Amino acid sequence: MHRIDLETLDLAADIMHDATNLAIAARRGLPPDAIVQKPDGSVVTAVDVALQIYILSELERAFGRIPVIAEEDHHSIGGKFAAEAHCRALLHEWGFDEGESEIARLLSVGQFDGRARDVEDVWVLDPIDGTQGFVDHQHWCPCLALLRKGEPVFASNGYPTLAGGVLLSAVAGEGCWSYPLDAGDEGEPARWSVASAPLGTGAAVRVVAPSRATDAQKDARRLVGEASGHPCTLVHADSQAKYGLVILGEADIAYSRRGGGPGNYIWDHAGAVLLAREAGAWVGDVDEGPIECGLGRRLVANSAVICAARGLGPTVARVLAERDRSENLPPPRRERA
Repeated sequence: MHRIDLETLDLAADIMHDATNLAIAARRGLPPDAIVQKPDGSVVTAVDVALQIYILSELERAFGRIPVIAEEDHHSIGGKFAAEAHCRALLHEWGFDEGESEIARLLSVGQFDGRARDVEDVWVLDPIDGTQGFVDHQHWCPCLALLRKGEPVFASNGYPTLAGGVLLSAVAGEGCWSYPLDAGDEGEPARWSVASAPLGTGAAVRVVAPSRATDAQKDARRLVGEASGHPCTLVHADSQAKYGLVILGEADIAYSRRGGGPGNYIWDHAGAVLLAREAGAWVGDVDEGPIECGLGRRLVANSAVICAARGLGPTVARVLAERDRSENLPPPRRERA
């Protein structure tokens, strides 16, 4: 299996730039019957599926075939005839006319279920992370990462609802760069860094909470923020947009806690882990260890994904570790490479 030249990954960023703009346009004309439920009860739209097919087709055209971990598959809208018809109409509009067999193949290639650390390169794709936000006109983002031996080495996430609409891209060791979504080829990239200065006396720390947070979730987030010694203000977002808020300076702390659950899906975190790290944010787990992306479709080794600016990461890790202990939850399960 061939190895992707990291110097060519501007092509992947271009694909994600185009894909995000296609999704923005598709959202404006999204019919109600193109919004359905998956077998697991979560919401999905014809745009999610069409965008995954489009992105994977373009990635294959640019880089050849390599393993893919992606969220959607043929079950996502299969048998929902209006959604399937809208998906085909979008693909035709976007210039994809390969037929049903190719659609089926592209929806099957994203089901890699091995350990990414055991293979050379693996794409990780969530065509629309935060589909509920996409439907509700809130935050959402197309997200792509490349893992090399299980480590994120490239990421490109579109954030249409943040900072006026930007694409953030990063290659490991080369920083995080922002590109305006609405400027086409004329947009100038800018190097992006998170705020590093400590909060001033009396300044509020901004903590991201789920869009539909319960009172208990809000209280828990406030306690995390107040552990920094500052009053806390909540900012609401789901998906990798929560990490985008920290990267783009619109929040100071975002985290996703596994709790007693089976572990978070890798496509909900991998891209932002690299983007945030390359922008200078603190990224880690409750033991201050790394986020391990190479063990399968879930982050099975991690208890939480923490992203923080202004040196606040260790404080968040300590508070969440104490909460895990109080709930008798196991610590992160580290595995030697």
